[in-house]
Amino acid sequence: MTDDRFFERAGPFSLGEIAAHVHGEMDNRSSSEFPIHDVSNLETAETGQISLFSDIKYAGAFVGTRASVVITDRKLAAREHNETSLLICDNPRLAFAQVGHMFYPPDRILEGVQPVTPVHRTACVGTGTQISAGAVIGANAKIGARCVIGANAVIGPGTEIGDDCVIGANCVVSHALIGSRVTMAPNCTIGSAGFSFVPSSTGLLRVPQLGRVIIEDDVEFGANCAIDRGAVGDTVIGRGTMFDNLVHIAHNVQIGHHCLIAGQVGIAGSTVVGSFVMMGGQVGVSDHLTIGAGARLAAKAGVTRDVAPGETVGGYPAVPVRDWHRQTVAVRKLAARKDK
Repeated sequence: MTDDRFFERAGPFSLGEIAAHVHGEMDNRSSSEFPIHDVSNLETAETGQISLFSDIKYAGAFVGTRASVVITDRKLAAREHNETSLLICDNPRLAFAQVGHMFYPPDRILEGVQPVTPVHRTACVGTGTQISAGAVIGANAKIGARCVIGANAVIGPGTEIGDDCVIGANCVVSHALIGSRVTMAPNCTIGSAGFSFVPSSTGLLRVPQLGRVIIEDDVEFGANCAIDRGAVGDTVIGRGTMFDNLVHIAHNVQIGHHCLIAGQVGIAGSTVVGSFVMMGGQVGVSDHLTIGAGARLAAKAGVTRDVAPGETVGGYPAVPVRDWHRQTVAVRKLAARKDK
């Protein structure tokens, strides 16, 4: 279920309406009149929600999902599942994105010049908090005690920030629940839409980004960091994790506690990073990977596979660090022979 503090949901829609919209075929267990109230992922879906199964990697979740309807293709529909209703589509990811846009259409445009309201009347600001010049606090936002909101910062509607936080100048924070003692240097963006598109007959369709960013206590962000909200589900940053400048964390990434992330690191969507992980500058991590607790990723490593707990890797593609050093020495020797 999406968070009503951040998203306005349309519907419900009947399964028949949804099937017609995405040109899908209902299986023989489905009722066209059955009401669907929301979209969700396989793991967290509840009765009345519709989900997606488009990757064999999630076959286990497909078996136990509580979703009333799952969008999938004919091949994957043959996999074991718990007799939930299926909506068969040629391109399940495209169909799921289209359904997401049914439930969450674009925000209505409010024509004209909006009044200047630095702190919305429904916002709640704790005692001892400083709101600097030009900052904007949105509707129903909650800011704890003794915080500093920097000049021209924007705190979006429904956002919650704990006590003793510092939000630097020009930061934009939305779709986020933030703990206490969190610090953001200037120009950070928290809660922006993730980079996710599906090809369609008319071009690229953006996949709705309907999750949140959850930031636990004692996290620190350097300048110009970008943390995307989840697509379906949340992006999570564990307590005590430290980010250098210019770090990008994509949608649905989960980072454990007390990690160190150096400058210009990029972590692609749905990757899980364990606790006490260290990443050197310019590390790139591919999507849907698992980086085990205590792993170390050398600067400029390009990680395209899972990394075991406590493992140290380097190079591109990243390999155990000793292998990387051997490769570097071997290449140097080959180059020296060629020069001779």
